[in-house]
Amino acid sequence: MGVRVYYYMVAAVLGFGVLLPQHGRQKKAYIALMAVLHAFVCGWRYMYLTGDLLKYSGQYTRIYPVNGWFSEQVFNGGRNFGFAWLSKLLSLISNGNFQILLIVIAVVTEIAVAVIIYRYSPTPWLSYLLWDCFGFYIFGFSAIKQALAMGLLMFAFTGIMEERPRKFFLWTVLAGCIHTPAFVFLPAYWFAKSKLSMHKLLIYIASAGLIFLFRTQIVTFVSEFYYEEASYMVNDRLGGRFIMIVALLIAGVALRGFSGKNFSKLFNLMVVAAILQMFSGFDNVFTRLTDYYFQFVILDLPVMFYPEKDDALRPSRRLVLSRQQRVAALLCVALLAGLYYYTTNLNHTIEYEVDNYLNYRFSWEVQQ
Repeated sequence: MGVRVYYYMVAAVLGFGVLLPQHGRQKKAYIALMAVLHAFVCGWRYMYLTGDLLKYSGQYTRIYPVNGWFSEQVFNGGRNFGFAWLSKLLSLISNGNFQILLIVIAVVTEIAVAVIIYRYSPTPWLSYLLWDCFGFYIFGFSAIKQALAMGLLMFAFTGIMEERPRKFFLWTVLAGCIHTPAFVFLPAYWFAKSKLSMHKLLIYIASAGLIFLFRTQIVTFVSEFYYEEASYMVNDRLGGRFIMIVALLIAGVALRGFSGKNFSKLFNLMVVAAILQMFSGFDNVFTRLTDYYFQFVILDLPVMFYPEKDDALRPSRRLVLSRQQRVAALLCVALLAGLYYYTTNLNHTIEYEVDNYLNYRFSWEVQQ
């Protein structure tokens, strides 16, 4: 199958997006179809498709089943113990079949994606296109701990939108038990609820500058917390992702001003993503942390183009698009997303038989 599977996925997202109207029962049908398709391709991938899966498989089959729940090999001092316990439980139930773990993680993650898209996205096809093209979907093929935690944080996000702090807190803690760095999302409830204004935006910018002054200390602390070896990945440039997030923030201010209850919450999360991504030039761990916030761009961009009920409160502070202009803008976003996907994920050379997601294979295509 190889890299073609990812092109087929994008074709399905766009093709069924055209065939099925994005409202009512057709919206449900489209999202259900996309959830099943994405979960199937992710869950039934060859279990050793990437090098990380080799490590997880070894733990799943040889370490977790024979050690106690609170042993050092499983509990690990409380770090990521939720993932270890889930792996141990499924390993015992499945008699060490690692594919079961991959299927469970894929199903949970794609259900979470489907829930937030159904509830909060005015254009599900665009949300799924962004989920694929911005690399969140492929990321989960290898980084299964963080992928599961990101899915659980989507359920936490519903607590933000419903203004239910207990629900938010419980899902965030559960995500943190799966992948400890997910606790970086704990302040998100209060960040999201902050009311937007130009004054508040200037405060964000000033705070980012102040944080940047202490970047060395912050990077050292976070890297040691995230990795067992602090010098895991070091980058010497800021990269285009930070510029992209800032461009999205500028576009949001231009198109929506500071209006829209849902949009304002999403905008605040994008501001946090920009601040975290700012440090990626010193250690790529911050790109991982950014994903916990930036994944909600799959809602931010679609909501940006469609007015909410309270948008009329401040019409003078936003750019009003005609229907034709909105369609043209959405097409431009789709084209740019596809180009980003190709240049950052798909246009690479396969250098290794293993440890390369471009060499995609279903589990039944490989002789065990």
